[in-house]
Amino acid sequence: MLRYFLAGLALLAGTSAPAAMFPRASFPPTMFNGEVVRVKDGDSLMVRRFDVKRVSEVRLAGIDAPELAQPGGVQARSALRQMVQGRSIRVQVTDRDRYGRLVARVWQDRRYVNAAMTEAGQAWAFSRYLPDRDIRAGQDAARAAGRGLWRLPPAQRVPPATWRDAHPRED
Repeated sequence: MLRYFLAGLALLAGTSAPAAMFPRASFPPTMFNGEVVRVKDGDSLMVRRFDVKRVSEVRLAGIDAPELAQPGGVQARSALRQMVQGRSIRVQVTDRDRYGRLVARVWQDRRYVNAAMTEAGQAWAFSRYLPDRDIRAGQDAARAAGRGLWRLPPAQRVPPATWRDAHPRED
């Protein structure tokens, strides 16, 4: 209770309240259902939420798909579209990224979409922020079978973070 009082005083004084004063668990919501209205790329979706009647951008947690301009990028977006476009999904929010997107685990029926993308070889496991055995196992299976990204010549198999560093956006 005291933290809300102090936060209110800070706002009245014209200063900002430290983010630590607000409980993170209350925002964003932990779980919601929605319909995928757009697949932006191999790891980002626009979801029409059923709980609040608005569209939220969702980034799939624990994976990193190729950028659209890099080898495999268009194929990754296409694979994700085939899995979820126009379908109902369940979203478990794990975080919010620096761009304001909800970072989440996503299920379409019983399929864990994040892991399905690595298993199809359409994304890398990105365990820095979300160590997830299913996602890692999917990547290992795709690599062993030579699926998706793992079919590309090694020189074209560049992780997206490395590719972005070499190809900065001009905003």
